[in-house]
Amino acid sequence: MEDLADIEVEDVRQSIEYGRYIEKIGWRVESGIFLRKLGPVTIAKIQRRDLPPGWEKILKRNRVVMCKYEPLRTPVGWRQDNWPLLGTKTLRVDLRPSEEKIFNSFKKDCRYIVRKLQDTTRLPDGQGYKIQTDDFEGFYEIWRKSAKRKHLWIPGKKEFDFLVDSFGEKCFCATINGEAGAVILTHEKTAFYYYAGATEEGNRMNLPYLVVWEAMKEAKRRGMKVWDFEGIYDSRWPNKGWLGFSHFKKSFGGVEVEYPGCFTRWQVPF
Repeated sequence: MEDLADIEVEDVRQSIEYGRYIEKIGWRVESGIFLRKLGPVTIAKIQRRDLPPGWEKILKRNRVVMCKYEPLRTPVGWRQDNWPLLGTKTLRVDLRPSEEKIFNSFKKDCRYIVRKLQDTTRLPDGQGYKIQTDDFEGFYEIWRKSAKRKHLWIPGKKEFDFLVDSFGEKCFCATINGEAGAVILTHEKTAFYYYAGATEEGNRMNLPYLVVWEAMKEAKRRGMKVWDFEGIYDSRWPNKGWLGFSHFKKSFGGVEVEYPGCFTRWQVPF
């Protein structure tokens, strides 16, 4: 079996579905470049891909004054900055082995928590935790409460609905008792852990661990080969706010993948 670190993962931001979503929120997509018009000029971003053919002409034609590039490999002729839009390091879990082998690759504390929570799902109706799939309305409410408690910004409900509608069957979510949940986007046999949240009670009961495991199993049933946690703490661009959820993600094992960071190009478009 091919080693997970050697699998080429095409990022979800290069999917047709993501392009459809980003156009709904005011951007335009041209050859994998995202363009946003601001009065007489335009800003652009190119994410998780090599530079497309003719990219300089596209920037000039669209009067782009600033382009942010988050590449797969370090580019030549671009200035690196300290303002990444995406996580500069991620964690991937191999979904190809059996469920038993995947579960046994988790760290000991993670396995203990998940087993304990799984026991509660087997209690009679009304007494245990109930796992639901694709309750997007319920997830958004969980996410909203989670963000409010942590003083974090999240997209409005309309933008969230745009994302879900754009991905259709390539998007699913798992929630537990209205206390914890996650939204997963799928693209080219990879499942991306895109949004997640939990109430104070959900965190106290460690429900996010069970959410991730149930979502992983669902992703595997859908034929996904790789699980991408969509960002963990990177000491090159330290953000202490990422330490807690990075510790959580790392409890599921996996392989760390680093990106070279973010690069910016400024130009006079005239």
